[in-house]
Amino acid sequence: MRAAILLLPLLTLAACGGPGPIPAPSLITLQPGGASPISISVFGGTELQFVNLDAADHQVFSSGCPELDSPTLAAGASFTATLGAGPKACGFSDGLHPSSAAFQGSVIVELGRVGHGGGD
Repeated sequence: MRAAILLLPLLTLAACGGPGPIPAPSLITLQPGGASPISISVFGGTELQFVNLDAADHQVFSSGCPELDSPTLAAGASFTATLGAGPKACGFSDGLHPSSAAFQGSVIVELGRVGHGGGD
């Protein structure tokens, strides 16, 4: 009986769309063949991590979304950006190799979930 009483508030909270778990950061890897994935969709406020798995240095650059601009990433280094509010589309490229299409991509920032307790 006591277990049922303790579970009722949790079930009610879940049914009302209460706060869910905080997701792990989204990830884009920079590999010898290019960025992967080349397109990703996230909510505003999401942490997006870039990890350099290539032997060459890379530098994430976005003319429309400065929060994506990274320092130079040596092999094995990473950079985490917190995306601003959406909706918006953020193109990115490699600032050290701007003509390399393999390192160009887009981040679609959707409306909602800005901050830890925000809502739609």
